[in-house]
Amino acid sequence: MNIGTKANKTPVAAGYHEAQLKRQIGYLDRSCGDFDRGDHDEAIRIAVTLRVLLHDTNNSTSLLTHLGIKNTIEYVDTGIYRPLLHAALTEWAKQMGSDLNVVTRTPSDVGLVELGDAGAGRVGWFAPLRLQRFAQGTPPYNACPRISDFDFWWRSPLVEASSGKSFSRWDLVNIMANQDGGAHVDQVGLDADYQDLMVDFLGVGMGYGMDLDFGNLPEALHNVPKALHNVAFASVRQIAFELMVSLRRREWVRQTSGVFAFSEPFRDLNLPEPPHRPMLEPQSIILGKYI
Repeated sequence: MNIGTKANKTPVAAGYHEAQLKRQIGYLDRSCGDFDRGDHDEAIRIAVTLRVLLHDTNNSTSLLTHLGIKNTIEYVDTGIYRPLLHAALTEWAKQMGSDLNVVTRTPSDVGLVELGDAGAGRVGWFAPLRLQRFAQGTPPYNACPRISDFDFWWRSPLVEASSGKSFSRWDLVNIMANQDGGAHVDQVGLDADYQDLMVDFLGVGMGYGMDLDFGNLPEALHNVPKALHNVAFASVRQIAFELMVSLRRREWVRQTSGVFAFSEPFRDLNLPEPPHRPMLEPQSIILGKYI
């Protein structure tokens, strides 16, 4: 039999898939660490590992499916989805007791990323790397599912571009892994909407500091620096964060016989402090302390 062919395969030993999970989590840990230290291209390798762990096709089976856990995990969900945000804003307007209507709509309202301090008076789009980023009772807080099943978490449109196009978690992982150099470099080309998202600053321009000089109005309005960083890459970094916490949470539940002693199921997971400073951090959130 020829090496590497299907006919030459033999059943794997007991514990093989568990060992593979440990290996893949190691890959994810190291890639995420490199990303957080500034190597943002590492998002492509993060996407490949996410695909190995999560994506099933007619010809291949994800590692979490091999382990029989993919559809039993409760997936930590930090996303803000447009339909859920619209419903939360509508309910908030009703509670205000007036005829108030919410008419604003920007792509930065939803998705997985947040503005953070990028240094030198600039801001950029970052993966939040924390579980709760909005004050309780606010519309964004109420619009965040916090826990979702796999199909909703993986397939629901979430990350919006300025064009109005929306990407699911799977869309981003698939394009990075299959077209943008993760496992393949597509010969035909790269998804056009994804290419637009890669350079999309979501309409946000901001600078801060004592020495800023953008000129006189109205010219100054055209000189405000655009938000830095790649929204697609930052989003995939947050997807990896969500999955890692979901797996850790599952292991915690298994070790404690599934009994939670607190209302927030991930409150006491002792997560690391994010490597950036959020620009709009609500008072109820303290970096390094997840409530």
